[in-house]
Amino acid sequence: MNENRQNIICATERLLQTHGLARLTMREIAREAKVAEGLIYHHFKDKAELIHEVVEQRMHDAKNVLQNLPLQVGLRTLSENLEEVLSVVYRSHYEIVPIVCSVFADHQLRARMREIMKEREVGPQHAIDGLAVYLAAEQRLGRMAETVIPQAAAKCLWMISIQTAMDDQLMEQKPDAARIRQEIRQYVQTIMAGLEPRLPAKQKTTFKKSQKS
Repeated sequence: MNENRQNIICATERLLQTHGLARLTMREIAREAKVAEGLIYHHFKDKAELIHEVVEQRMHDAKNVLQNLPLQVGLRTLSENLEEVLSVVYRSHYEIVPIVCSVFADHQLRARMREIMKEREVGPQHAIDGLAVYLAAEQRLGRMAETVIPQAAAKCLWMISIQTAMDDQLMEQKPDAARIRQEIRQYVQTIMAGLEPRLPAKQKTTFKKSQKS
């Protein structure tokens, strides 16, 4: 990547972390990056593109793990694979939550960011779709129940990971790797087990007969 371009992205992230979105201007970014303001426009159309690039770079690890997920089909256990993915998703989102939340508060910027994501075909739905494809492949191997809807399961798992990152940022909870892994393991186990009670075989037969009568 062009050194000046990366320098501008890093300067933007530093300003977002220290001063927030309200005080983020191209002039301030140029000063922080120690470049001419015109050079920023050589690499980026506007502030929204810059912010989007900051978010994309923070999501790099999550994208990589999702892209490599098809290679994990049938390997290790399904729970282990999901724990690994969701741990990485958590770490990526923990970093970008403050930025994304501040974008939500700016109507014009939010609209422009949405436009960029549509143009580049990126965003949370694409990630969820990728996870759903993986789950469907595991389902075909018999490693996931036939009754599970892969798309719904993928969205549940994805949103749990993001919500955990948001909660920790809100409460200024440090992202301790061991704690996060344990939490995610519990969430995955809960999803894998389902919510319906598991009846003994004899009780299941009695229950089905009572439903028919």
